[in-house]
Amino acid sequence: MRVVFAGSSGFGIPALEVLERQTDLALVISQPDRPAGRSLKLTPCPVAEYAAQNGLLLFQPEKINDPQSMAKIRSLEPDLLVTASYGGMICRELRKLPTRGAINLHPSLLPKHRGATPIQSSLLAGETLTGTTIFRLTARLDAGPILAQKEFSIQDSDDHGSLHDALARLSAELLQQLLPELEKGNVTERPQNDAEATYCAKVEREDLILDWNKPAAEVRNRIRAFSPQPGALAFWKGMGIQVLAAELSARKAQGTPGSFAGTLKNQGVLVNCQDRCLLVRQLRPQGKKQMDAWAWQLGARPADGDGFDPPQKLTPTREEK
Repeated sequence: MRVVFAGSSGFGIPALEVLERQTDLALVISQPDRPAGRSLKLTPCPVAEYAAQNGLLLFQPEKINDPQSMAKIRSLEPDLLVTASYGGMICRELRKLPTRGAINLHPSLLPKHRGATPIQSSLLAGETLTGTTIFRLTARLDAGPILAQKEFSIQDSDDHGSLHDALARLSAELLQQLLPELEKGNVTERPQNDAEATYCAKVEREDLILDWNKPAAEVRNRIRAFSPQPGALAFWKGMGIQVLAAELSARKAQGTPGSFAGTLKNQGVLVNCQDRCLLVRQLRPQGKKQMDAWAWQLGARPADGDGFDPPQKLTPTREEK
C-alpha cells in the first residue's frame, strides 16, 4: 500500500517508523523549518529532522492545500494519507485524493478532548484513563468516524513527557494492527457521538502560571501537564522559575499560599497551597539547568516566611509585541 505521511511533532515518529517497515512510504510531509532559540536559527521540526536523517523523501510546503502541493502529492498516486500532529488543515480535495482516504492519529479517547492539547488536558483534569484513536479525517475538527481505539491508564507518576511518549508508541502499535485491515477493506467505521464531545484549546503562555491559592492536587496537575516542556511557571524574587516535578504532601497548609512550609532533606521544598502542602522536587531557574529543589534552596537560602511571588502577568514575547 502506497502511503503519504503528514506530521510535525515527535508524537508522529513511532507511527512513521511503522509506515517505513510496513508500507510503500512515498512521501513525508512536514512543516517548514522555523526560527527557534535565542539565535532564531532555522530549525526543522522533529518529523522533518527524522525524515532527513533517514533518507526519506521530505516535502515541507508553506501551504499543503495549494495547487502546487496538491499536484506533487497527486503525482505519487497514494493509496492512503496518514496524519499525526501535523499542525495544519487538510482540505477536502486532499482528503479524497488517496484511494483509501485520509486517517489521523489522536491521543485521546474521542470524542473526548478534541483539539490541539488532549494530553495536557487529560493531566490538567486529573484523569486516570486516556487512550488513542485512529479516525477518518473529515471537515470537522477531530470528528470523523472511528476506525480503531485503545485505552491507556494514566499513572500518578506520569507527566506530559512520559504520557506523550507512551501514547505515541500505543498509536503506532494500533496503526500497525489497522493497516492490513485497511488494505483488505475489513474495517468497520464507528460514528462519534457529538453529544459526548469535549474540546481543548491551544496552550497560551498565561496557562503555565501556577496559582498557589488552588488546591495542591490542582497545582500538581498543572505541573504534570507542562513538564518537562515548557514547564509550569512560578516566580521567585521577580524571576521566573519552572516547576517540573512535585508530590502531594500529607501536611496541611499552615501559611500563605505560595510560602515555604519547610524542607525535606534531599527531597525538596514544601510549599503551602489552599488546602495542603506540595513537595516541589524538580525545577529549572531562569537561565539555568534543571535541578533538584533541595539543591536549589541550599543556594537560594530562603529566609523564614519566604515563598514564591504571587502570580504575575508575563512580559510579551517578541512575536506577541
